[in-house]
Amino acid sequence: MKIGLVQFRPELFQVKENVEKGIKLIENKDAELFVFPELAFTGYTFNTKNEVEWVSEDKNGFSVKMFKDFAISKKTNIVFGFVEKYENKYYNSSILIKYDGSYKIYRKTHLFYEEKLFFEKGDTGFWVEDVNGVKIGLAICFDWFFPESFRTLALKGAQIIAHSANLVMPYCQEANKIRSLENKVFIVTSNRWGEEVNLLNSNIFTGMSQITNPKGEVIIRFPQKGDKVKVVDINPDEALNKNINKYNNIFEDRIEKFYK
Repeated sequence: MKIGLVQFRPELFQVKENVEKGIKLIENKDAELFVFPELAFTGYTFNTKNEVEWVSEDKNGFSVKMFKDFAISKKTNIVFGFVEKYENKYYNSSILIKYDGSYKIYRKTHLFYEEKLFFEKGDTGFWVEDVNGVKIGLAICFDWFFPESFRTLALKGAQIIAHSANLVMPYCQEANKIRSLENKVFIVTSNRWGEEVNLLNSNIFTGMSQITNPKGEVIIRFPQKGDKVKVVDINPDEALNKNINKYNNIFEDRIEKFYK
């Protein structure tokens, strides 16, 4: 499966311009699945609920419509993060848009730091969707910190975890090598980069978007800075083999009664 790993820096609150820029980044690339960062086209550094409302959208919003049209026209699949408004509540969400225009939304389960001031806890739970015969699961940024997140996706059959992120802590890129190894899955971590300033509030993002394989190896890792796109061809079937050796299987050897 050809995976388009995207590292992208949006301009705060400039949704239309960011979406157009994002599409230009991938329009000449040939991939079956493109993965963009968390809150990919809105920016991340909010000070007020009014700012969140301003850039929010529902399932028929601007970024969803634009990428739905793109997915259909290019016969590809796309994951990106957005501010979702649903029943007058706001969620830090990711959407999987498939080549036929169908879609599925994941709402972030584990909110990080000041996200708790602006977003509701995700209520979708973790799920896995078939994409071109491959099982894909979604996660967002801080979800990685909880081993149960990626383990749950793996137990549900995920071969690839599309991990959209706005990482500010220095740990994730190294830790996800272990997350891939312990679950024997591919993890596609699409991160943003650079500093974002909103009045007295600011964040510095770590870049270094990467793909790790079921052996815990880094297939590709971008530098800390710069908008980047790279298409990497992987074999998702590698994630179907959960054996460590002829005696050990990471799922069959689980003893759940001792994990409570």
